[in-house]
Amino acid sequence: MANAKLEWTPRGGSLQSYVLPVNFTWDYQELLQDEADRERALDGTLRSYDRALKQRWVLKFKHLPAAQKEQLAAIKQAGVEIAFFRDASGPKTFTGVWSNDLNFQEAAPGLWSGSMVLEEV
Repeated sequence: MANAKLEWTPRGGSLQSYVLPVNFTWDYQELLQDEADRERALDGTLRSYDRALKQRWVLKFKHLPAAQKEQLAAIKQAGVEIAFFRDASGPKTFTGVWSNDLNFQEAAPGLWSGSMVLEEV
């Protein structure tokens, strides 16, 4: 995989971008329906809503330098939608949100490991 890119606009700020070095692995899934989109009617029948498939990318980072970990933490803390580019020089893959908790842990002195789950909105 070539370098990926993230773009986001912090609240009250201007468009920012960050090119991810090729130091991660990824998993791609297409989700049909979120369990939160189902609910029970008064008579007990299960209601669900049909919608198009949504993309989900899981990026797993190993041994990130502290500067890259801090940049990713700042993106997570912004709490805004993120445009994901599978290839930094290519077209936008999708717009999503970072849906998992910030889970970076120090794997070695000064090196961090963790993951980012991006789900299409």
